[in-house]
Amino acid sequence: MSLPWGILFDMDGTLTDTEKLWFQAETEVLGELGRPWRAGDEMDIIGLNLIDAATHLATMLEIDIEPAELGWMLTERVAAIGREQGMPWRPGAYEILELVARLGIPSALVTASHMAFAQLALEQAPAGTLEVAVTGDQTLIGKPDPEPYLMGIERLGVPAERTLAFEDSVHGLTSALAAGCVTVGVPLKVDISGVDGAILIDSLADVDEAFLRAVMP
Repeated sequence: MSLPWGILFDMDGTLTDTEKLWFQAETEVLGELGRPWRAGDEMDIIGLNLIDAATHLATMLEIDIEPAELGWMLTERVAAIGREQGMPWRPGAYEILELVARLGIPSALVTASHMAFAQLALEQAPAGTLEVAVTGDQTLIGKPDPEPYLMGIERLGVPAERTLAFEDSVHGLTSALAAGCVTVGVPLKVDISGVDGAILIDSLADVDEAFLRAVMP
């Protein structure tokens, strides 16, 4: 049983519990735009890229604003909140990155968030990890399309079938599977049990070297 040649990580909800930061940003920005935002409203946009999420919000809440402008406002606000509060790592996330670095496995961040926010996680990650970053402002099509993961795989320079991806959303799992990655789901807020082909675990804290070897074909 060999180790993966490359590992790709989603950020929001997988490595970091930043959904609460996004909810705060969405609540503040949409409140300033005169539209209510309630707990649970975020469920439909988890895993979407920023423009698709902003388009959904503008349509759902009937806000007369361009999705790109709303996306920029949300990114600016969540980045400010992240700088103030720090990036909250999910249980086992920092440790798995340390493990990946120790084993010498190249790793990438594949996130729907824009670089302005993702940069905070890149700066706080252990040295020698997340050498590659694919962010929502670098892709033409976001998750669930395979493009973000295909781009990450290409930048890592490894075969898709030798890569391992970690995700927390249906959109993210669908994207990684379609790109050909061995795909592991780590649920946070949404039910991901119905995604065929995904390996489900309870926590990143359950991942060790033996797990990384066991899941690879």
